[in-house]
Amino acid sequence: MRVGARAESDATEAEACATRVEIGRVRLAAGDFDGALAEFRRAHEAAPEDSAPLFWLGCAHAHRGELDAAEAHFTRCLACAAPHPRALVQRAYVRVASGDRGGARDDLRAAARGGGLDDEGRWVAAVLAGVGGGPAGSAGSVGSVEGAADTVAGGSGAGGGPAAVTPGAANATGGPAHAQCDAASDGTAGAAGSADVPGGTAPSGAAAPSDTAVPSGAAAPSGAPATSTSAADVPAPASADTADTPAPGHGAPVVAALLRKAGLAALGDAEPDWPRAAALFGAAWDIEPDAGRSAALYGVALAVGGRRGLAVDLLGAAARRDPTDHRVTHALAITLLNSPTADSPAPPAPPAPSTPPAPSTCERTIAAWGTLLYDSSFWDRIRLAAGQRYGVDVGADLVPDLRTALRDRVAQYLPDEGDSGSRVPPDVLLQREADAARLLDEAGGFPGPWGTPLRCGPLAIVALGRVGEFGAFAAADGDGDGDGGSRTRTGIGIAAEAEPITGTGAPTPRPTLIHPFSELGFAQLHLAAGLPGDALAALAELRCRDCRARARAQGAPAAPVCEPDCSRFDALNPGYAGLPDRRRRLARDARELALHARVALGRDHLTIEHADFDTAAACWRRALVHSRELKRYRHTQAAVVGLALSAAKDAHRAGHLTRAVRTLETARSVIGANERPRLDGQLARVLADRGIREANREDADLEASAADLRRSVALGPRLRRAQLSLGIVLRGLALHRWGSGSLSGARAALVTAVEQLTAALAHFPDDPELTEERNRAQGELDFVRNQFDESGR
Repeated sequence: MRVGARAESDATEAEACATRVEIGRVRLAAGDFDGALAEFRRAHEAAPEDSAPLFWLGCAHAHRGELDAAEAHFTRCLACAAPHPRALVQRAYVRVASGDRGGARDDLRAAARGGGLDDEGRWVAAVLAGVGGGPAGSAGSVGSVEGAADTVAGGSGAGGGPAAVTPGAANATGGPAHAQCDAASDGTAGAAGSADVPGGTAPSGAAAPSDTAVPSGAAAPSGAPATSTSAADVPAPASADTADTPAPGHGAPVVAALLRKAGLAALGDAEPDWPRAAALFGAAWDIEPDAGRSAALYGVALAVGGRRGLAVDLLGAAARRDPTDHRVTHALAITLLNSPTADSPAPPAPPAPSTPPAPSTCERTIAAWGTLLYDSSFWDRIRLAAGQRYGVDVGADLVPDLRTALRDRVAQYLPDEGDSGSRVPPDVLLQREADAARLLDEAGGFPGPWGTPLRCGPLAIVALGRVGEFGAFAAADGDGDGDGGSRTRTGIGIAAEAEPITGTGAPTPRPTLIHPFSELGFAQLHLAAGLPGDALAALAELRCRDCRARARAQGAPAAPVCEPDCSRFDALNPGYAGLPDRRRRLARDARELALHARVALGRDHLTIEHADFDTAAACWRRALVHSRELKRYRHTQAAVVGLALSAAKDAHRAGHLTRAVRTLETARSVIGANERPRLDGQLARVLADRGIREANREDADLEASAADLRRSVALGPRLRRAQLSLGIVLRGLALHRWGSGSLSGARAALVTAVEQLTAALAHFPDDPELTEERNRAQGELDFVRNQFDESGR
């Protein structure tokens, strides 16, 4: 055969093989295992030396439960010149299902050395290492038990831990597929999760029990059975009853290690005993409350085993030790999100006055998710997992959209406002947490003994017990003065150097670290969303519940912030915790924010479809009164004038001249004389346009036209167009009165026209049009006077 013909034949065979493999994968995903086997066999016949058909033949046999045939095909695949990269892991899953734990361990170790072991594979390897591979009752050396899971998992923390919520698609990665291959992606194990579940993964592919932490309404994974394991999916464990019993004198770490090993063994039964595993892990935690680097693994097992409260305690302690470990934070976030208030432990007794109460479950949930939103390691893991699963490159430019999708998805699972136990609606609390985390991320993060700077919100700072340290950090970052905070980076309010809102001239508060990490963050959110009324409502009460109740009981007047002895002030306002005069500063900053909100609210009343000019004037008057106390009067006046001018210009361009006039008149009625010239020029132009338009109508009201033009000339005497138009309108008005038989009215109009045009010529001497119009008015006046003398009227 010619060389060229042989090359063409090889290319044809390769194309035929690839086509058959793709068709078989589609059928495999649809559950047509027999059809998939037929296609993979044809692909193998077309290209006998290609490893892909052998790999997918193994997957198809595994789905049919033919484990021996599946293992044989994976072994043949590994013998090819270019083995499939997932063949070792899939053969390990088949061997686990067949009971060959030693062979499975060897395959997973080989895959780890070759860099082909993913998070799910590490999870299975961790469980196999915990079981030890020996016969029941012979638990391996005690010294290796403590870190067995971490060692096999490559020191990655939790060995995969709970699956990440997948933003955008919102899929929850399932547990390891073991003998089930994912037919939707090339060589990636695991079933696609339900689009309704922002949840985690069950260890070793075991199906979660009925009380597992999954939001109500969650469906089974798409394309997978309701339970993802069979009786042979998990290796048989060493019984906890026959596990090594520590000899007298063994310390708590050894006993706790043996309990954890027995817990891992309970997960390796034919049907994993989640409650027993959770009980053993809980007992280990009671003896030694330190889960080491495997906190995420043990926390997930506790949660799935029905010990959510203990899982939260364990994961919370691990998160406080290292808040930048996204695996622990993610496991904690999932556990809290799936822990409704009804399942939470009973609330403790009221704390002493000097002790702040513990945050609610809803607040802790929001704190954990808010920390993940701007954790770069978490998003790197999400991108890497998505790339491996779907065979595409997930760029970093997609993270902002994914972050928004994740935040929205989490908000859907938060409890209703009445059930949340928090002081504000949960969705607003989450938005404030995310906004504060974004600003902290932009500032470089909050440094601490954990290493990587932390990006989180105020609720997370409180949950971590780092209020004092963060307060000092925020105060140093703000570099604020004690009195005029709004002139520094820590300030908000209306200052001379504040940036204007585009197109309005109104100053806007600058973003800082102090204010978003306080009760003022809610008002800032509303202002940023264009809701100044809601911002004022949020600023109306900055005290905690206890301070409000105490004031009501004592009949004391309302104070702007909590009392000096309040234990909750720093927890509610960690951004202010580092300031010596923090209560006074919070009260002052709140008044500055309220000032800004009132100015913006007045603008909104002018720009709605049916403008409320009286309410707008009331808002601005109140803002100006407060601005005097804050020494911001002139700057507030400038803001009001800028907003009024902007709104009037918009109305003028749209042809709503009366609305433009009312807008400018409203602003003019509340500001002082020093800012009125900025309004008078614009008001004169609008009045002139309205007067001219009225005069040119078919049934013109010349009296109204003349009144507008007189006001225009009075406000802007150098507005030539208004001067000339007023002379013309007055002559027309005189003619109208003449026709109606009022000689005296005609004479008065002409006298006014002559006087007005003569005054105009003082501003525009020798102007030909003004001169000609004055001469006409004078001639008509002389004629009327002659008629008046003859008639005697």
